[in-house]
Amino acid sequence: MNKISLGKERIYNAEFAKRGMQSVVQWDVLPVLDNQTISVVFESINSQWRQGIWLRTDRGLEVESEVHPSIRLWYDTAPKEVFCRCLTSDGCLSVYNIWDNDEGMRSQAWSSGMLIEELPNGRRYRCNDVGFDTRFDKLVIRIERVRD
Repeated sequence: MNKISLGKERIYNAEFAKRGMQSVVQWDVLPVLDNQTISVVFESINSQWRQGIWLRTDRGLEVESEVHPSIRLWYDTAPKEVFCRCLTSDGCLSVYNIWDNDEGMRSQAWSSGMLIEELPNGRRYRCNDVGFDTRFDKLVIRIERVRD
């Protein structure tokens, strides 16, 4: 078995794979360039719980002139569109969905994951928080590379 390098390559959800859904991603890695700006767009939400997305690069992300090692963007508090400048030496932007069910932030649960659609300049993420009976519509976001 190959050892997966967290933050360097996509990780699939093994529990969904056991149920015949091999394409459910638990942790995605989107290729980006150093100093490249990305746009995170919240498209829709269908959950009673707070939903969001977590992003990280090896050197951090700049949002509104402030650099963070990683960022959490929540549907209920972030603007509909957020611009981030990726600071990276390895060209990897880590992405996964998060939620809060009134017990604090949660992520990477055995039944959480994302279906990913490739777009011309990025990807669309259709997220699930918990449960295997899902339409992957708890949160839908789009991340696109902005042409500077």
